[in-house]
Parts: sequence; structure tokens; C-alpha cells
Amino acid sequence: MLGLYPELDPYDHGMLPVGDGNTLYWEECGNPEGKPVAFLHGGPGGGASPRHRRLFDPERYRIVLFDQRGCGRSTPHCSEPDVDLSVNTTWHLVSDMEQLREDRGIDRWQLFGGSWGSVLALAYAETHPERVTELILRGVATLRVKEVQWLFGGGAACLFPEAWSRFLAPVPYARRGGDLLEVYHELLNHPDPNVHGPAALAWSRWEGETVKFTPQEEVVAAFAEPEFALAIARIENHYFRHGGWLAPDQLIRGAGKLSGIPCVLVQGRYDVVTPATTAWELAQVLPGAELKMIGDAGHAFDEPGTLHELISATDRFAAGWEEGRSGLPSAEVERKEIRMLFGDEHVRRYEETDGEVGHDWQDGVPTLVLTTKGRKTGQDRKFALIYQEDDGNPVIVASKGGAPNHPGWYLNLQENPEVRVQVRADKFTARARTATGEERARLWDKLAAVWPAYNDYQKKTDREIPVVVLERV
Repeated sequence: MLGLYPELDPYDHGMLPVGDGNTLYWEECGNPEGKPVAFLHGGPGGGASPRHRRLFDPERYRIVLFDQRGCGRSTPHCSEPDVDLSVNTTWHLVSDMEQLREDRGIDRWQLFGGSWGSVLALAYAETHPERVTELILRGVATLRVKEVQWLFGGGAACLFPEAWSRFLAPVPYARRGGDLLEVYHELLNHPDPNVHGPAALAWSRWEGETVKFTPQEEVVAAFAEPEFALAIARIENHYFRHGGWLAPDQLIRGAGKLSGIPCVLVQGRYDVVTPATTAWELAQVLPGAELKMIGDAGHAFDEPGTLHELISATDRFAAGWEEGRSGLPSAEVERKEIRMLFGDEHVRRYEETDGEVGHDWQDGVPTLVLTTKGRKTGQDRKFALIYQEDDGNPVIVASKGGAPNHPGWYLNLQENPEVRVQVRADKFTARARTATGEERARLWDKLAAVWPAYNDYQKKTDREIPVVVLERV
């Protein structure tokens, strides 16, 4: 499982006046000569954070992040009572992005947007398709009425009734059956801090409690920070009341404009904030879109399966960009791009070619195919995994990107340790055992030398990540 790249600092940053009294904070990270990408944060009003820089390989990407109007480090901030929200709309933000692109001297860029950021990415790309190289969209939304009503009209309340009761708390009882967006508009713009303050906290906390597959108190606490809460609540309410200033189904109907632009949609199946139906419907009309449905994820970008697919996409597009610049023959480019396959497609191509395609997943990172028996179904389950040899036996790591639970394949082989293994064209039966003590430490170092992210994964979880030796029988 792929994880975030190491922490990094900007090599440049500044404030860009964009009109209407607004000034955007922007920063650039990574490689000034790298592939340009713009990160579009969620909300609207959420702001960009240092963790967002780490979604991109800093050696290959020129990473542009900015805080959209009214939030983060941009000015004025919407926690201030006299901010004019009439000049903060989807189309103002699209215009701001064009000003930023031109100011930074970028001809074309990749767009990476999650949640509200996916709405903004689609709006910009359908307006300026000639300026977009690829789209990576997570927690996909198009701001249709049914999407907004799901989150703020009671649909999501069926899954989070306790959190919904806290969302309703500031609303007068007699008005709880009405249009809650309008009621909250009045509350959030009330001059008395004793009115707009609790309303902002209730609004923002509702999002914090639903954003993760498993709610986490530190996330809820971040959404409950008063200044952040007031800004995001006011901006979101403003946008949602107006339907994002989009015509009905505008972004779905306009998807044909994106023909020829590679697009990856990464969607948590149990996303409560932006339900999976939107990603599915968009994939049906978006030419060439790849939909990655994550079976054990909610809305957040950093849940292990979602994060893996996001990093896979950014890595894959960066590799294609580098190869295009290198002048490699088309066959060689295709061969290198295939190394970035993952999941079932990785297994399929590996088996079809006896590992000629897929064994060297990345330079210096070899993989094998492991076949286990499903502990519940008894059916074959196949996985492409990084390995190293030790005394003639492959060794693998059950990391799951540092998730709190073991991966399914490890649970399978605990139930039935007899497995099948393919290393290139070599296919054999093996018995799996978990290394312990000094042997585990030695083998861990060997695997971490090939994939250093294993050390980061271990820091993220309380479980000792298993190291598994596949002994030939």
C-alpha cells in the first residue's frame, strides 16, 4: 500500500491579488522544473494543509497549492463579519485559478481535487480544457440538488443520528422540518456571536463527524476550531444555497468537453459526505475515466485504500510525463507505464506475461503474485506484493499502508498457511510463516531498504506489522 511522501516545505510562496478586494495565498513545493499540478482543497472553505503537499512525488512534481477566497491564509477571511460573500462564487474561483496559472507561468497543469475540490476541478476543466493535462478526483461531487439534500436534508442522518441531533441543536424546533440551508444562513449571518458561533460549530462538526469511515476525535476537534468553523460554515452554506451557481446537472452534462483528458476517480464506497452514486454516474459519461471504488473507505483522502489509489495515480501520471520528455520509443513508454499497474490488473498482466510485465513494479521494487484461500469462501484470492529473497525463499510484509488491521491476505494465510507463489515464471507451492525476534528485525530492514515507506507505515499503527516468509515445499 502506498502512503504519503515525506514532509516538505515550500520553495516559494506569496499573495496574489485577484480582484474584489481578495488576495490569495499560494505556495509551490517540490521540483520547480517538474510536472505542474494544482491541488484544489475541499469545503469550499477548507484551506490547504502541509499534508496535501505530500500527495505528490516532490522530485517529479511542481506542486501548486493555494487557499481559495475567504479561507486559510487568503484575505479577507470569512470569519470576519463584514466579508462580502457576493464576490465568492464558483466562477470567481475559476477565474482566480486562471490568474494564478498565468502568474506562475504555467501553460498546462494537472488538477487534483477532492470533495468540493472535485467540483471546482470539473468546473475549471470544462471551462478551460486546453489548460488541463489530467484530472484526479476524490470524494466526487457535482453539487446537484440531490447531493446537497442528502447531506443537509436528512439522508445522511439515517447513518449518523447522534451527530445529526447535534447539527439540529441550534435550529429552532419549529423550523427543523423546513429548509435547513436557509435557517442556517440566518444563524450564521446573525450579528450576535452567541448565535452565529454555536451555529458555525454545529455545522462544521457535522462534517467532521461524517468525513471518516470510522469517526476520529482529533478530526472532529479540528473542525470545531472556532475561526475555521465560522469560515467554512459561512462559505459552504453560501455555496450550497446557490447550488454552486451551476445549472441543473451542468457538470455531468458538460463532461464531453473533457474528452482526451485522462481522469481517475477515487471514491469511498461508504462515503457519507459525497455518496458513491455521483462518481459512478460521472464515470458513465466522462470519456476514458477510471473509477476506483474503495470498498472499505469513507470520504477522507488519507484512508489507506483511498490514499493508495491517489498516490498510484499521481505517480503514474508523473512517470508518463517523464517518459514523454525523455523521447523514449512508444513501446518502451508503454512497457514502463505498465509497471505502475496495481490491484487485479497488476495480477492479470503479471500472470499473462510470466512476470515480464509487473515483476519490476517500479525501478528496484520487485513483486510476486501470492494466491491464498479465502478464509470465508475457500476461493482463490490473488495479490501482487513487494518481496525480497532470503535463503531462496520470498519474504513479504503485511503492511496495509499502516492500517490498524491486518490485510485480508494475511488473515487468509493464518487460517491456511499453504499458498501458491509466482515469481516471474517460477510458480511453486509454499508454506507461510510469520518471522519473529531477530529474524523479523533482519528481514524488516531488508524489505524497508527496497520500500522505505514500510518504516512510516509502522509508525502509523499500534500493531507490529508482520513479516512473512514463504518457504518452498
